[in-house]
Amino acid sequence: MAQAGVVGEVTQVLCAAGGALELPELRRRLRMGLSADALERLLRQRGRFVVAVRAGSAAAAQERVVLAASPLRLCRAHQGSKPGCVGLCAQLHLCKFMVYGACKFLRAGKNCRNSHSLTTEHNLSVLRTHGVDHLSYNELCQLLFQNDPWLLPEICQHYNKGDGPHGSCAFQQQCIKLHICQYFLQGECKFGTSCKRSHDFSNSENLEKLEKLGMSSDLVSRLPSIYRNAHDIKNQSSAPSRVPPPFVPQGTSERKDSSGSVSPNTLSQEEGDQICLYHIRKSCSFQDKCHRVHFHLPYRWQFLDRGKWKDLDKMEHIEEAYCNPKIERILCSESANTFHSDCLNFNAMTYGATQARRLSTASSVTKPPHFILTTDWIWYWSDEFGSWQEYGRQHSFRKTWSMAQLKRFAADPNMCLPRM
Repeated sequence: MAQAGVVGEVTQVLCAAGGALELPELRRRLRMGLSADALERLLRQRGRFVVAVRAGSAAAAQERVVLAASPLRLCRAHQGSKPGCVGLCAQLHLCKFMVYGACKFLRAGKNCRNSHSLTTEHNLSVLRTHGVDHLSYNELCQLLFQNDPWLLPEICQHYNKGDGPHGSCAFQQQCIKLHICQYFLQGECKFGTSCKRSHDFSNSENLEKLEKLGMSSDLVSRLPSIYRNAHDIKNQSSAPSRVPPPFVPQGTSERKDSSGSVSPNTLSQEEGDQICLYHIRKSCSFQDKCHRVHFHLPYRWQFLDRGKWKDLDKMEHIEEAYCNPKIERILCSESANTFHSDCLNFNAMTYGATQARRLSTASSVTKPPHFILTTDWIWYWSDEFGSWQEYGRQHSFRKTWSMAQLKRFAADPNMCLPRM
């Protein structure tokens, strides 16, 4: 079976099973005979699959769980009473409320101006582009729910802070966001049934908000697993490894200042390999006891030498090349004091014959908006003219970003790219 066919079957099996399966169970359900090594290689395709580690049924056991990932989204400009997208985007033109289960406009006896069909020329083209045109409607909705954050109702962060039945939320029962334990949705609530925060989407307060969106009872019952999948996909997708085109890192975003720090304890391996945001702004209170990496840049290029990671020279030059999807490898040296140079391969993440890696700060989607120097990751696709277009942004074919513009932006993140 061709590679695309294998990827398509794995995606379909995952979506039919609620978006995620433990690795052994996934292999068992596949129709084709796929060896463990072949499946491992297949799952390295970033943008299609994410492998997360979750607590197993046995005490202290951990299971590797495979999740179906996709850059596919609903077009926001197409929503509303006056859809504003002219059809040149790479997102689905589909009514948001129909995806929830029942369009609230039709229920009220009104006409909905948003598309309710997946078989339009635009939607069929988008589904083929993303390689998911073989999925059933329910499987496609599962893929969208756990990948498109716009579809999931927002969780009230103030409810999850402070004391009292509504935490520090000033709106209390009038709050339009969901009042539910965020740690429960991440699979990390250590209090269980004794938690002071709600673990129930079906309580009267939350259910009323969900029913206003037109969510079916079946969808409401699946929300805990959907939020858990979305959380794992968002966090695991921020791992700092080279992703083949059309995935292009935008560099770092300059944000408003933040204060305070977080405990260095109970960090995952991925978090332990992140560059400490507080150290960059010279405010890490843990100093040498911090479990994150202390470095002066929001990225760090290294190679493995006899079991130890060593820095490469001219990291700004390496980062600029890495941000250009047309560059697969460059020649670079270990340090300014050595004459030894070798090839750094971005796709294989190797430096000569040894392993290479790229450390970075946490992804911007995992931190509040006021955090500074988080890493922004943006999807691009190459159009028929060879120009790179950002997924989900409306473009004119005569107004495209050239590779020269992207390269200058990679060299200077503060430079503004032209707006489309």
